[in-house]
Amino acid sequence: MTDESIRIVHDLILGTPSAQFAQHQQEWRQELTREYPSADHARQAEIAEMLAANAVDMRSVLADWRLKCWEKHPHSEACAVVSEETLAALAEANLATLCEWGRSDLAEQAEQEITAIASSNLARLTRMTFRGETNTYWGNDYAAHLREAMRRGAALVTTNPVLVNTARKEQPEYWTPVRDQLRAAHPDFGPVDLAYAMTIQVVVANARLLRPIWEITEGRIGYVSLQLSPECATDAEQMISQAAWVYERLEQELGGRPNTVFKVPGTRAGLDVAGELTGRGIGVNITVNFSLPQQIAFAGVIEKHSTANVSFRTQMDGRLDDPVGEELRDAGLSDWEEVKKWATTLIRQREYRMLCKEPQAGGVGFKKAFPLPAAGRGPWNILRSIHNEPEVPTFVTVFPDRQREFDSEPRTLDPRGMWAEAPEGYRDKLWKSRLFRQAYEPDGLTVGEFDTFLPTVRTLTQFCESYQEFLGWVAG
Repeated sequence: MTDESIRIVHDLILGTPSAQFAQHQQEWRQELTREYPSADHARQAEIAEMLAANAVDMRSVLADWRLKCWEKHPHSEACAVVSEETLAALAEANLATLCEWGRSDLAEQAEQEITAIASSNLARLTRMTFRGETNTYWGNDYAAHLREAMRRGAALVTTNPVLVNTARKEQPEYWTPVRDQLRAAHPDFGPVDLAYAMTIQVVVANARLLRPIWEITEGRIGYVSLQLSPECATDAEQMISQAAWVYERLEQELGGRPNTVFKVPGTRAGLDVAGELTGRGIGVNITVNFSLPQQIAFAGVIEKHSTANVSFRTQMDGRLDDPVGEELRDAGLSDWEEVKKWATTLIRQREYRMLCKEPQAGGVGFKKAFPLPAAGRGPWNILRSIHNEPEVPTFVTVFPDRQREFDSEPRTLDPRGMWAEAPEGYRDKLWKSRLFRQAYEPDGLTVGEFDTFLPTVRTLTQFCESYQEFLGWVAG
C-alpha cells in the first residue's frame, strides 16, 4: 500500500469514535466497492490491500485503544463500545468482499494474520494491562514494521543509529529515494545534518502511526525514542544543541508538540542533558544504561527538573548480562549461561523497590520516568519484566525476532513475573562477577565511572561504528 493508503486505514481504526465506527466502516467499504469495478489494475490492488489490512486491524489490539471499553483502562470510551461480535462481523464482511473480487489470496492471508494475533502472547500482555491485571506495556525495538507490532499491542518504538541503519538496508527501495530527495533539497547539508534529516524521516513516519494513541492517552503513551549522535555521548553542550535543532523540525513536521523523546546516554554528560531537556518539557529516554547507580543518578535528575509528560529509563538487559556471563565463564562456572540471565532481573527488582515504590514501602516514589527493559536476549527478559505494581508502569521494548520467538508458543504471563525468585545459589554465583557487583550495588559506580564502565564502552563503540556506516551511506 502507499503511505496515504496506510494512513487512511490506520486512522480509520484509531481515529473513529466508537459510537460512529460501525456505520463509518460500512460506508467506507461500500465506497470502495463502488470504486473497485471501474478502477485500473493498480488501484484495484490498492483497494483490495486496504480492505484486507482493515479486516486485520479490527481483530487486532489496535481496536482496543478506542473501540472497546476495558473496566480499568482509562483511555477507552465508556459511553459507547463496539462489541467483539460486531468487529468480527465487519471484518468478515471485508473478507467476503475480497473473495467476491477474486482476491481470496488476500482474504486467506488476512485470516492467517488474525489467527496469529489471537494467539499472540504480546497481544495478551497489552490486553491484560487494559484489564488492570498487569501494569506492563511493550514496544517495538526497531525502526521498521511498527504497524505489525502495534497490531499486537506495541505502544512505543525505539530507534538508534544501529536500528535506522538496519532499516535503510532492509528497505532500500523506500529509503534510498528519501535520502536522494533530502540531498537534493539540502545541498548545503554535511553528512551529520543529512543523517539527522534522514533519521527525522524515520521518526516522523513512526510518530504519525503512534500519534493517535498519544492523543487518546493524553500524552502518556505512544512515543518514539530518537537517539542523539553516539559520537556526542560525552559532550553535553553538543547533545543539547542537536536535540533542540531536531525538536524544532519535529514540531514542524508533526504540526505541534512531538510525541517523541530523546535517547540520552547514561554518561556523565548525559546527566546534564537529561536535566536541561526535561526542564524544557522535552522527554528523554536514558539509554546506554545498565546499572543501579546510573538509574539512581538519572532518576534523581529527572525527578528534580522535569516538566515533560513522560520520560523513560532504559535498562539494556542483554548488553549487561552478556559481559557478566563472560566473567562467570572465566571464573570457571559451568552453568554461567543460565546464571547470567538473572543479572538484570535482580537489578530490575532492586531498582523498582528503591526508585518507584512509595516511601512507606521503602522507596522514594519517583514518578517522572518509567522503567524500560530493552536489548533482551530471550523470552525470560520479557516474562521477568511483567508486573502489576500500581506505582508506575514498565515498558519493555522487543526486537522483531524476539517478538516472533516470544509468540512462537503458549506462555504463562505471570502478573508478578518481575518478582521471580532466582534459583538457589545464583545470587552468590553472580557475585563472582565484578560487573554485576558494580551494577547491582547502589554505590557500585561513581558518576565519574559511568563513561568507562565496560558495557558503556562496548555499546557506544558499536553505535559509533554503525553511525559511521550510516553517515557514509547518507553522504555517498
